Amino acid sequence: VQVYAGKGGCGFYGAGWVGQFGGAGDGAWKEESVIIPRSMMRCQDGKTFRFAFTSITAAVPVDSVLLASADAKLPEMAARCEVANAQVTTRREAERQRLLPQFRDLGLPEPGESPAFTDAEKERAFRVFFPPVSRQLFANSVPFEGELAESVSVHACPGQSETLVVAVRALRDLGHVTVRVSLDAAAVEAPAARWALYSEQRIGSSWGKDYRVCPEQLAALPGVDVKPDRLEIATVTLAVGQAVAAGQYRGTVDLTSAKGGNASIPLTLTVYPFRLADAPHGTHGQFYYAEGTDSNPLELADMRRHGMNTLVSSLGPWWVARPDGHYDVDAVRPFVQMLKDLGYVSPLVVDTGNLGKFAEADTPENRAKYVGYVTETLAAFREAGFGDTAFFPVDEPHPDSKLADPAQTPIIQKALRACTWIREVPGAKTFITSNPTAARILEPVLDDVCYNLAYINEANVSPVRASGGTLMFYCPSIDVNPEYNRYRPGYYMFKLGAYASYYFAYMEFAGDPWLDLDGPHRDWNVVYPSMTSPRHDPTLEWEAMREGVDDYRYLATLSEAIASARRAGRTEAADKAQRILDEVLAPIDTNGEKAGGPAIGIEANVALKDRQLSPEELRRAQAQMASSWYDDSRRKVAEAIIPLTTNR
Repeated sequence: VQVYAGKGGCGFYGAGWVGQFGGAGDGAWKEESVIIPRSMMRCQDGKTFRFAFTSITAAVPVDSVLLASADAKLPEMAARCEVANAQVTTRREAERQRLLPQFRDLGLPEPGESPAFTDAEKERAFRVFFPPVSRQLFANSVPFEGELAESVSVHACPGQSETLVVAVRALRDLGHVTVRVSLDAAAVEAPAARWALYSEQRIGSSWGKDYRVCPEQLAALPGVDVKPDRLEIATVTLAVGQAVAAGQYRGTVDLTSAKGGNASIPLTLTVYPFRLADAPHGTHGQFYYAEGTDSNPLELADMRRHGMNTLVSSLGPWWVARPDGHYDVDAVRPFVQMLKDLGYVSPLVVDTGNLGKFAEADTPENRAKYVGYVTETLAAFREAGFGDTAFFPVDEPHPDSKLADPAQTPIIQKALRACTWIREVPGAKTFITSNPTAARILEPVLDDVCYNLAYINEANVSPVRASGGTLMFYCPSIDVNPEYNRYRPGYYMFKLGAYASYYFAYMEFAGDPWLDLDGPHRDWNVVYPSMTSPRHDPTLEWEAMREGVDDYRYLATLSEAIASARRAGRTEAADKAQRILDEVLAPIDTNGEKAGGPAIGIEANVALKDRQLSPEELRRAQAQMASSWYDDSRRKVAEAIIPLTTNR
């Protein structure tokens, strides 16, 4: 029997798997425990905890259920917790051992030549280096040029967060190691370090059978045991307050080991004298992870902190009309207001797939129900201060090429009908995740074209721009290479000129969250359930996504400053800044080949789920820009912004 927590979220993207029990088949009574991670224990009201039993294939004689905190003052509670942890660990390891022979371990890629250890490193028995959060790291990774440094520099704007990665390589067993960052800026938050936990992760297609052992979950731990057989990775996210003055702030990165030496590395935080611009519309969003009647405020706040400012999901009321014929928009008003309070902006995209049966037949009754839903939902969003709102009736409609007229494909007709009805409501826009063939057919009634990243090339993009349509794209956020999560929403999206981009998925597990090999496909997540916090634990990919969004904001800030300088007659200064912007964007390929990587087409087409990636494709997927390119480019952009926005 599977146990799910009702924690908010939409559909299977918001499924809250927390454990299982039973299955012994011996007919004997027994007590089993399910450990529910702390971050899975809340719903929209912040008070109610719901759970459900699913996958019940036979009569289950449950005599009683005890729901209790690990800290509850109950008899034998400590012993119960010990037994529960042992049960979960044993079951997970047994399943892992059963599954591993069905998969192929790709092993670790060649790390390259490691620089010689210095006398100081030998004396303390470890080296520490500082790779960017977008660099893919493995247990055998070694420093790239510039990552070994006697001091560390971090650059940020007021209101920005920067994740510092601290990589520790031991020469011998160090025992327990702690990492702590301190700064002399009181308005800069430097929380305790999070340490990367390693696990087997599927590589390439979500349905593939290849894996590597990779660092994934970033858990808030007081420290870890560090041995020479594996690189250990700590991260600290520095949150710069909105009121922090421009200038330099000093601090240290302190590493303490139980069996080795210690290190105190000087840290400089440079706060820029400008703020990052925000587009007047939503630019980055999560796919299918909110629901108008039940969404988790902590998850939505976490998305906002990582740069997400819009959503594509079931944001409206459930489709069933009340006896008076109206929809229960009152049920979603608190949710819509919560989005506004958290800082989400228009356009939001409301999934109307649950109205699909009405769009299958063109009748006055079906039309009235569909139009009524759009009208009332749009009104609720406008009351909360949201302007543009788009409605999403059909996901990736593919025309049947065997038909004499592919436009007659039933799903295309359904999409045409739904979009036509949506457009009858003043101010309502139409949005469809489209392929180029469908986009051409739907163009007369389609406002927002959202391509899978696999479809983006000049031949497909040009017609959208020529028609005046709005170009968007969507793609996975779940690749184990954090570089993609920085590249796609940042430099790539800006140069492409996309209006917005959307990413799947925030957290969706195929079975056990800490075992990527179970289930029909890989886990689709950039966060993990936390055992100790009401907020989920991030991953390197999730932290890299925030960096990508900030890259986009730096570029947008420079572009806006250039335009402002031209309006003020400062042509020479504007030209100089434009040259820097052009130089930074020059390496970006807008045809999507680097942005997509070899696996993106597989993610877009389930029919290819059994395809194996060739070694050459894997090498291309692993190929990175120079490790320092992203941060170096951002600093060039920042240095170009300063003279345009200050009196200097």
